[in-house]
Amino acid sequence: MMSSGNAFAGIDEVRAGGLAQGVGGWSPDKETGVGINLEALFKSPGFLRAIGAPRPHLGVAIATDNDATSQIYAGLEWRQHLARRLFVAGAVGGAVHTGETDTFDPVADLSRLNNTQFLGCRALFRIAADLGVEVTDHLSVSIAWSHISNAGLCDDNEGLDNLGLRVGYRF
Repeated sequence: MMSSGNAFAGIDEVRAGGLAQGVGGWSPDKETGVGINLEALFKSPGFLRAIGAPRPHLGVAIATDNDATSQIYAGLEWRQHLARRLFVAGAVGGAVHTGETDTFDPVADLSRLNNTQFLGCRALFRIAADLGVEVTDHLSVSIAWSHISNAGLCDDNEGLDNLGLRVGYRF
C-alpha cells in the first residue's frame, strides 16, 4: 500500500529542459547542438542540515549533435528564495561524460582542435546554477547553467559550459 506522498520515494522535484552546449563562459565554445536535460532532486536527508540542507540530485544531459558531449551527473543543490516566487540555486557534484578526454596525437588531432572539447578525464567535477520563478506551488521555470571540468587534475582541461531553460515540477 502506498502512502499519501508521491509515488517516487524521496523525489522532491523533477526538471526537464534543453541546454545549448558549449556556450563558452569558463570553457571554449567548440560544441554545437542542444542537450536534452532530465533531473531528479531528492528530499534533503536530516544529516545534511549541518550544511544548509541541500537536496541531492541525479541528472542526465543527452547531446543531440553527434560530436557533442553527453553526461550523467550527481551532487547537492542549495536553493534560496530572493523573493516570494523568485529563487536562485547552486549545485556542486560530479559528472561522467562521453566526450573526448585528450589529444592523442597533435598532428592527427589538428583538424579537431577547433571543434572538439578536450576534457582530460572521464569523471569530472560539476558546478551549476539556476535562476527561476515558481509559477505555482508545484511548477517552476528556470534559466540553468552548468560547467564540467577536471579542475586541472588531467593534462587537457578545456571544460564544458551548457546554458538553457528548464521546467520543474515539485511534488
